[in-house]
Parts: sequence; C-alpha cells; structure tokens
Amino acid sequence: MQERDKRRLAIGAVIAVLSAAGGYAGYWAMDRAGPLLSTHGNEIGGSFRLVSAAEGEVSDSNFRGRWMLVYFGYTHCPDEQCGATLRAMAGAMDLLGPRHRFVAPLFISLDPMRDTAEAMRAYTLRFGPRIFAMTGAPTMLKAVTAEYHTPYVRHEGKDGDYSMEPSPRIVIMSPEGRYAGTIQSDASAQEMADRLNGLMAAQ
Repeated sequence: MQERDKRRLAIGAVIAVLSAAGGYAGYWAMDRAGPLLSTHGNEIGGSFRLVSAAEGEVSDSNFRGRWMLVYFGYTHCPDEQCGATLRAMAGAMDLLGPRHRFVAPLFISLDPMRDTAEAMRAYTLRFGPRIFAMTGAPTMLKAVTAEYHTPYVRHEGKDGDYSMEPSPRIVIMSPEGRYAGTIQSDASAQEMADRLNGLMAAQ
C-alpha cells in the first residue's frame, strides 16, 4: 500500500471517531489532510471530499453513475429558502418514479460549526430519506463552493449569531462527473423532474 493511501486510511479512521464525537473536529481532521480537488476540465463543478451525515468521508466519486443535484445551504436556513428547495428536490425524486435511482440529490452544508452529522440527518429526514447531506471544514467548503460557482458568505448578526447565504441555484453534474447545467433553487418539483427527464432522454 502506498504511503498516500495509508495516510488517507488513517485520517479516515480519525474522521469517523471525531465526527461521531461532535462533528467539527472531524471536519478539521479532514481539512488537515489537504483538499483533493479537481475541476476535471469543468467550467462549473468538480471533485470534492467531505464528511457525510452518515459520519464518514464522502467524495464525488461515490456518486459516479448518477446525476448529481448539488445544493449548498445550512440547517438554520429560513424554511422558505433551503426548506423549500429540499422539498422540491425530494418531490422531484417522487415524480421521477423508478428513474430516481439514477439521481443523487446532495445537500452540502455551509455551516459546519452548527451542522453536525446528527443535525444534518435530522434536518434532511424532514424531506425524506433520499437526500445525501454532507459538510466540511471552512477552508474545504470555500474551495468546493469556488468550484461550483456558489457564494460562501457569512452574515454576522447580533449577540454572536450569524447566517449563511444559501445557493441561488442547484448545479447538475452528469453520471460521468461533467457539468450539465443548473436549476434555480426556487424551481418546483415538476420543473426539476422535467429537467432531469430531458437530460436523461438526451444522454
């Protein structure tokens, strides 16, 4: 086994333990490993390596062979923003019928300080079991949002409170990991399903 692979396995074990213990420490451990990012020649989108709500490392390669719907938000987001988008994404999966197996709806949290694995699981389950939730350390999130042309903005509030700026669009990546377009985050479930059906039919 190569030294790089040994290092990744060791870090993965640490991430699993620290993520279960509290979340952010696990994201920090992954951040120390350094980003494994590549645009793969895409104008928008590319690779990522984050921590999933299942408390383990996850990367874009885990979803190869499926259409990825990549949406950035956070669990403390106003319901009329992130909640509405995730409901529409879940609704689109229902409308796709058996074809939903070829789609992976991703929710990437921009708020690792508050969004532990447990918090992300509880939040996304409100919209059904088909949404994959994940996050990472701030430096990693900044790199990933830059790849996906998504703002990474923190708005400071009173008494130490803050909010993040959710993405105004959902990025679609093909089963081969290529950029396939975007959908506005306020699109309806039917609009999302129609777009995906069109992409699948054209492939």
